[in-house]
Amino acid sequence: MSRFVRVLSILLGAAGVFALSGPLFAQAYPAKPVRLIVPYAAGGFSDVLARTLAQKMSEGLGQQVVVENRTGASTIIGADAVAKSAPDGYTLFFATGTALNINQHLFSKLPYNPEKDFVPVGKVAVLPYVLLAHPAVPANSFKDLIAYAKANPGKVNFADPGNGTAPHLAVKILEQSAGVSFESIHYKGNAPATVDLLAGQVHLLFDGLAVPEPHIKSGKLKILAVASLKRFPSLPNVPAIAESYPGFEASTWYCIMAPAGTSKEIVNRINTEIQKYTNDPANKERMLAQGAILEGGAPEQLAAYIKAETERWGTVIKKAGIKLD
Repeated sequence: MSRFVRVLSILLGAAGVFALSGPLFAQAYPAKPVRLIVPYAAGGFSDVLARTLAQKMSEGLGQQVVVENRTGASTIIGADAVAKSAPDGYTLFFATGTALNINQHLFSKLPYNPEKDFVPVGKVAVLPYVLLAHPAVPANSFKDLIAYAKANPGKVNFADPGNGTAPHLAVKILEQSAGVSFESIHYKGNAPATVDLLAGQVHLLFDGLAVPEPHIKSGKLKILAVASLKRFPSLPNVPAIAESYPGFEASTWYCIMAPAGTSKEIVNRINTEIQKYTNDPANKERMLAQGAILEGGAPEQLAAYIKAETERWGTVIKKAGIKLD
C-alpha cells in the first residue's frame, strides 16, 4: 500500500469517528450538575415547587439539579444572572410572570430583555389567587364585598406584597372590572401583609392558597372567591370571580426558561423531564393540595402563553398608570 493510500485511509477513518461521535456528544447532556435559579427566597411556595421539580429532574437527567436562590429587585437579579449565563443548558431560570411579563412595563430600563434573552423550555404550574378577608369585614360573599365597597368608597383596603407585584395588579384588574376603588397598602412581601390581615389591620389580600389555608380552616380568615377562570377543585363552594366578571384571572404561574441560544436538543431534553413531572398523578395531587395546578406543554405553547400574558398585563399596568422608575 502506498504512503498516500495509507494516509487517506487514516483520514477517512478519523472522519468516520467524528461523524459517529457527533450524536454521542449531543446525547451526553448533562455531563455535570445543572443550576436552577429561583428569584425568590427559600421556604416559600415558589421555592418548594422549584425544589420538588428539581429533585424529579435530577432523577430523570442523571445529574443533580441544584436550586440557587437569587433574590431581590422584583426578580430582576435572578433573571439577569440567567440572561448572562452560557447557553449550554447548565443554568436554567425558574421564572414567573413578574420577570417575563410585568417588569418590562413597570421599569423603563431592565438589565435583561425578557423577549430576546431567554428561550422557553416548559410551563410548570399555575397558582391561582384566592381573595382573603378578615372576619371583621362586613361581607360574607364576593357579591356582598363588591356591594359594600361601592356603598363605602375609600373605606375598604387591600394589602399586597409590593407596588407593581402580581397581587397588586390583580386588585387593579378587580377595580377595573367591578368599577370600584380600594385603598392599596403595600408591604415588603406577603408574609408581613398576612400578619396584618390576621391582626385586622387590613381588610383584604390576594394570595395563593398554600399559606393561608390553615387560617381559613381555623376561622381566622375567610375566603370570598378564587381568581381562576373556574372554581377550584378543592373549593367547590367558593365562587370564581370570573362568574361575575367573565375572563377575570389572576395568578402566579411558573415555567422554566433557558438563556437565548440554548440548542433545541437541550431544550427538548429538559422539557421531557418537566412534562414527566407535571403529568405525574401523584405530583398533581400533591400540588393541588397546596392550591397549585400543574401544567406542562411544549416550548412553543409556553412562548404563545408568555406573549399573550405580556400584552394582557401591559394593558392593565398602562390603564392603572403604575411606573416604578
